[in-house]
Amino acid sequence: MVGLLLATVVCCMQSDFKRLVAYSSVSHIITLVPIILFSSVSGELGAVYIMVFHGLSSPLLFMIVGLIYSTYSRRQFVFIRGLLVVSPFLSFLIVLAFFFSISTPPFPSFVGEVLFFMSRLYRTLYFMPVLFLFAFLSLVYSLL
Repeated sequence: MVGLLLATVVCCMQSDFKRLVAYSSVSHIITLVPIILFSSVSGELGAVYIMVFHGLSSPLLFMIVGLIYSTYSRRQFVFIRGLLVVSPFLSFLIVLAFFFSISTPPFPSFVGEVLFFMSRLYRTLYFMPVLFLFAFLSLVYSLL
């Protein structure tokens, strides 16, 4: 649980796009460890959802980082702020890729997160504040 929070806090402090994608990938995969350790049917189904949407979003985000680096020769957010004006299609791809990994209600990975939380509620309530903080911090770095 400590590693889960540390990975999301590191993501919130990133200014490099490639590092943000890499650390966010690590933070999503770390969620699978408690699911596997305290397995339940809803937890395992949540793990499958998390893995599928992680498998869709992470390669797409790394591809976008490569495109941005080959175009601008920079990966820092400060230098690529005007991306929406210069390339609306690339900005649309970035937003779409983060929608796959963001865990809020209209997006598909929300189902995996809900199943994950339900499996934790079934076992113990001790980890719920940490998991809610993880979900909030994940939303923060995705929106940044």
